[in-house]
Amino acid sequence: MIMCWLRIVLNYKVSPLKSIFFRNNSWFFILLSLLLFQCAKDPSDLGLNLQPQDDRINGLTIDSSTIFAFTKREDSLSTDERSYALLGSYVDPVFGRSDAGFLTQIRLSSSNVSFGSNPFGDSIVIFLDYRSYYGDTTTQQNISVYEIANDLYTDSTYYSNLNINNFTPTSVLTNPLSYYPRPNDTVLRIKLNDELAQRIATTDPTNLASPTAFSLWFKGLYVKTDAVSSNGAIIYFDLLSSRSKVTLYYHNDASDSLKFDFIFNSSCARVNLFNHDYSSATITSVNDSVNHDSLLYLQAMSGLMAKIKFPHVSNFKDSVNLAIVKAELIIPVDNSDLTISTFKQPSKLLLVAYNSEGKYEFVPDYFVGDAYFGGYYNESDKTYRFNISRYIQQLVDKTRTDYGLALIVADNRVSANRIIIKNQSPTHTNGMKLSITYLKP
Repeated sequence: MIMCWLRIVLNYKVSPLKSIFFRNNSWFFILLSLLLFQCAKDPSDLGLNLQPQDDRINGLTIDSSTIFAFTKREDSLSTDERSYALLGSYVDPVFGRSDAGFLTQIRLSSSNVSFGSNPFGDSIVIFLDYRSYYGDTTTQQNISVYEIANDLYTDSTYYSNLNINNFTPTSVLTNPLSYYPRPNDTVLRIKLNDELAQRIATTDPTNLASPTAFSLWFKGLYVKTDAVSSNGAIIYFDLLSSRSKVTLYYHNDASDSLKFDFIFNSSCARVNLFNHDYSSATITSVNDSVNHDSLLYLQAMSGLMAKIKFPHVSNFKDSVNLAIVKAELIIPVDNSDLTISTFKQPSKLLLVAYNSEGKYEFVPDYFVGDAYFGGYYNESDKTYRFNISRYIQQLVDKTRTDYGLALIVADNRVSANRIIIKNQSPTHTNGMKLSITYLKP
């Protein structure tokens, strides 16, 4: 386009009268500069503004592309050093039972700690800062806390299905604490055994010389709940909050009422642990890549996901080039799910691509921006929508192999949400669909 304008200017036969006009009218050159500047757009932006705000475009739209999708178990997730620690158990009539617990180190809040002359540990209490919850908090839960015997490391990767027995949680630090979660409160208070308070108060001073020295001596805590038989909830705690801590209450020869705070901080290794029992679930099929079910089931905490493929999109291109203006994956929620009043839908889903090694990678549309890519729950029409125009263009152009997409609950390492969605099937005329708007010469 730039060369076109240059040729017009250079080949223009200017008469003497016109020459005088151009010399005395600088607005002409300003206008020409603006036109040239407009032509010099970044090629990566071309086509992004073709679509009007009201989604009408002078092109062709189809929404009958075949979608192949099924529910599958999600692989274990790395869950170390996450923003929230999850704790609890709940039974979902559709998804069965889910449990969550966590491992964590605790650290000294200062170095060279001294508890004075002849210290005696009176008690020790864990304080956990409530942040949110998922499920029914009117169900009683029973918490147990164990001391672990093996080291945790912040530079190691730990997964949600970690075998807790590898950390030898043999020392029980509290009798099961029965409580009703109260997320509107500030903190959950868990009293540990007095024996631990005395053991810490009288430990060798070398174990209190630094946070690292203490972590080498006291390996950490394993916090879990008993499995509930009905209802229940998963509670989210913020260990990095200033309200989350482990407080030792003690006295010595100089004073009767002393305390010292051990802390959870970013230097503490922390791991969320998840378990799912689908024996009581009403889910119709999992990992069935042959028979397509009319419903798909998504669950956080390394639970369930959907694998999606578009088997005929690569054949969409014929003898002429096609430009994909918009490709929107529309995912409707199953409105017949009566349990959604208790088990709320996630506010956002995430769509990632499989690569040739079966690992996740972001689709190119993800990098355009959150508002463009989408994935948020739309209350008005009860759908989730993703703009995957660039991904579909790559499939059409055969520059990408369709290894499939993974549809998962966003924040699935720090939330317990789940959702049932309608698959594309003969029983669901308004099931999941791919709407493609394209241009052709």
